[in-house]
Amino acid sequence: MTTKIMIVQQEAEKYAGVVKKRFPELVKNGELKILTYAHESQIEDDKIGDVEIIGTWPVLGPWMNKMPNLKWYMTFSSGYDHIVKANFLPAHVSLINVPGGSGIPIAEFVLGLMLNHSKRFDQMRENQKEHKFIRIQGEELCEKTIGIIGLGGIGRQIAKRAKAFDMRVIGTEIQIMDIPFVDQVYLTSQIKEVFEQSDYVVLSCPETAETIGMINKESLKWMKPTGYLINCARGSLVIKEDLMQALREKWIEGAANDTFWIKTPLPSYLPPEDEFWDTPNLTITPHVSSWTTMYAARFGAVFVENIDRYLKGQELINVVKSSQKELTGNADFKKNSHLQLEAVSQ
Repeated sequence: MTTKIMIVQQEAEKYAGVVKKRFPELVKNGELKILTYAHESQIEDDKIGDVEIIGTWPVLGPWMNKMPNLKWYMTFSSGYDHIVKANFLPAHVSLINVPGGSGIPIAEFVLGLMLNHSKRFDQMRENQKEHKFIRIQGEELCEKTIGIIGLGGIGRQIAKRAKAFDMRVIGTEIQIMDIPFVDQVYLTSQIKEVFEQSDYVVLSCPETAETIGMINKESLKWMKPTGYLINCARGSLVIKEDLMQALREKWIEGAANDTFWIKTPLPSYLPPEDEFWDTPNLTITPHVSSWTTMYAARFGAVFVENIDRYLKGQELINVVKSSQKELTGNADFKKNSHLQLEAVSQ
C-alpha cells in the first residue's frame, strides 16, 4: 500500500530530503511516494488524486476538490491565519502548524535589527562606500527596555536573547504568568503601559481581529520619541500611513518592517513604486526574518514526526483544526518541542 505525500514549497526538495532520511526503506520500497513542486503553478492535476498528506506554505484551495483522500495539511509556518482566512479545508482534513517554529531565527533577526540601530552599522557602511573615515558614537542595548507584544513561542525566544544583552524585558500575554527571561508581564489590555516604557517595541503577535491595525496614530504616540518599532509579525498589524507619518514627523526615532500588506507574488510583498520605500529612518527587509538554512530541517522535523504517527495510526501533534474545530493552546507542541531543537543540530 502506498501513501502519497505532496510538498509545495520553494525548497520542496529539501523537505523531501528530510522525509527520505527519516523513511529510507519506505521510500525505496514505494510505500511512501513524494510529489514535489517548487510553486503551486507546477502542480499536475492528474497526479494528485490519491494524495493523503500535504506539506506547504502556499494556500492550495483550488486543488482541494481534486484530492478526496486528503487527511491532513501542514503549513510550513508558525502562523496559520492565511489558511483559516482562505477557509478552503474540507471538514475532515486536519490543519497542522509549528507554533514558535520560527522563534529562533526571528529572535536572532530582531536582535540584529536592534544592534544595527544602536551601533549605526548602516551609516558606517554608507561612509565606507564614500571612503569617509568618520567615527560614529553608538548606543548600548544594555539596560534598555524591550517591549514584546505577544509572549508566545517567538516572543519568548526574543526575550531570552534580549536578556543576554542585559536588557529589561517586558511584554504582553493573555494572562499574568511567570515567563523565563521576562521581567514583567502585562495583560494585553495594558499594552499602553508597555509602549510607554519601551525603547524597542517588537511585534510578535498573530493577526487577529484585536491586533489588526494596532499600530496606529494613537499607539505610536504612546511610544518614546527615542523609541524604535520592529514588525516581524504581520503587515496588517500596522496602519502604514500612520507609521509613515510618525517617522516623517519624528514621533519616534525609527522602525524596521519585515512584513507587508500585499501578499502576491510573495507571501509578503512591497511593490517597487510604493512610497513606503522612501520613508525616513525606516529599515525595510523582504520578509526573511524566519527564513534561514535551518527552516526546512526545523519544520521538516515536525512534518516527518507526523508522517510517522499517521502511518502508525497515532494522534498527530500541533493540530490546530480538526473536524472544523479550532483548537487552542497547542499543548502538544510544548511536549514535543524537542523535535525542532534536535533538527537544529542535525
